[in-house]
Amino acid sequence: DMQWSECEAAPWPARSRAGIVALPGGEILVLGGLIGPRHDVWRSTDRGASWERLHESAPWAARWGHCVTVLSSEEVLLLGGMGSSGKKLNDVWCSQDQGVSWQKLSEAAPFPERTGCCLAALPGGPVLLFGGHGASNEPLNDVWRSSDGGSTWEQVLEAAPWPERAWAGCTTLVSTGGESTPATVLVLGGVAGGEVLLDDVWRSEDGGASWDPIAEGGPWAARRSPCLVAVPASAAGGGEGGSAEVLLMLGGLAATGPLADIWRSGDGGASWERVAEEAQWGPRLDHGAVALADGTVLVMGGQRSTSGGHLNDVWSGIFGEPPPLPPPRPPAPPVTERPSAAASSASSSAAPGGGASSAQPPPPPRPPPPRSGPAQSADAGGALPPMGGGPQAPAVIPQAAAPKATTMNSSVPRYEDMAAPDIRRSILDLQRGLADITRRLDSVGMENHLLREENIVLKEAIDDKIEGSR
Repeated sequence: DMQWSECEAAPWPARSRAGIVALPGGEILVLGGLIGPRHDVWRSTDRGASWERLHESAPWAARWGHCVTVLSSEEVLLLGGMGSSGKKLNDVWCSQDQGVSWQKLSEAAPFPERTGCCLAALPGGPVLLFGGHGASNEPLNDVWRSSDGGSTWEQVLEAAPWPERAWAGCTTLVSTGGESTPATVLVLGGVAGGEVLLDDVWRSEDGGASWDPIAEGGPWAARRSPCLVAVPASAAGGGEGGSAEVLLMLGGLAATGPLADIWRSGDGGASWERVAEEAQWGPRLDHGAVALADGTVLVMGGQRSTSGGHLNDVWSGIFGEPPPLPPPRPPAPPVTERPSAAASSASSSAAPGGGASSAQPPPPPRPPPPRSGPAQSADAGGALPPMGGGPQAPAVIPQAAAPKATTMNSSVPRYEDMAAPDIRRSILDLQRGLADITRRLDSVGMENHLLREENIVLKEAIDDKIEGSR
């Protein structure tokens, strides 16, 4: 099992769809993201316990949904995303000093502009770019490769065999790389055309030139925006078949809503087991996760729902037994209640001169008046939902009211009587319906966000006007 602990709230503003990476030395960078968009850069050198701001406004444009990775040379590569003007980007930037300074490698790379793409660094320097949402929000499945750290790019595949997708999970199993054995690049899940969520897993062992499906339907729920990290097998209970790394998939957005589950694969993504149904960091989407060399996994940021709830929390997780519990506190001394003023007065009058009086036990409490009919409980037939969104109170059912028996409509098909292809089509139809609802909620949430941003700008202008007139 994984044991999680929450770090102190990060000083960087709450955000989702940011660029989050870990360097070989353990440094963690958070770059840009939404709300904003932003182009700040934050760094932690102590596993997320504290943070320093390197840039309030980096030289690259503010953006969200961009791609970030760390090359074998320890350079940080950043590209693409959605700019503040609402236009998708295809510029390329790199940093050779952990995000302190940045160099623009390309104003407009040959690959189409995109958001929600995958960027995977290979041992020896090459880097792969694939998938995402294109300029017209169409899902992509092209594959591009750079062999010089992002300066130049060549198209490897115009259309990979896996379905077009954006907001997928991807990683590189670096430990399998070497002179004789190429590194393995994995892509899983994401959202395809028609807002259909995916649950497949694909693998490439030749630098993106060919891809093989290794799981056409995982045991986990189809989702977009999952985090996928590779953890040293020695820190995660060991891999299967001598694998030196273990895959972890964390959270994302399923048809039922945001998730906080954790799934583990010790055989390169072919099979999966669930580690946690709901981790302590809670359901979220569009978050970030990184794995450090000692096996520590950090989960941070994201948002609680498709309509908002942006986060800036940081959680640290490790495999193994939880730390020992602190020793129990000594029992608290008994609390002596002070007598009320009325009781003191009565005691004084019963024993004039301050003499002790014989204490009489208090009279027993009066029983509550009997409940009489529905006028005593306007909600006797069911509980109202709580105001704070917590667990719903149990319904109170009168003894006289027995639940009515319901009969199943024989015209509605039963899933257990349907063929597997029909069930899958029905599930896809349900996903499309839920996706349409989600898209509408996203639109409303974005409109509310823009209104809030306009109100902030207006308030600042008014404050400046008042300050200037004084």
